[in-house]
Amino acid sequence: MGELTTDIERCLSDCACDVATADRARCCCEAGRVRETKRVLLDERARLVEKMRASQRGIDAIDHLLARVSSEMPAQRGERP
Repeated sequence: MGELTTDIERCLSDCACDVATADRARCCCEAGRVRETKRVLLDERARLVEKMRASQRGIDAIDHLLARVSSEMPAQRGERP
C-alpha cells in the first residue's frame, strides 16, 4: 500500500486536512482497512464541500450587496460602475 498511502497523505496535506485525520487515514490504509480508509476520505470530502458551500454563500451575499449598492446609491462623479 506504499504508493497509495503516500498519495493519500499528499492529498490530505494539499487540502489542509488536520494531522489527526491524515494519520488515521494513513494507518487505516497501511493496515488494509478499506472501509475505514474510505470513511476517513469521505468525511474529509464532506468537510471540504461544506467549506466550499459556505464560501459560495458569502460570495452570493456580496454579489447581492454589490447589485444593491449599484442600484440604490447615487452615482458619484468619476466612479466606475
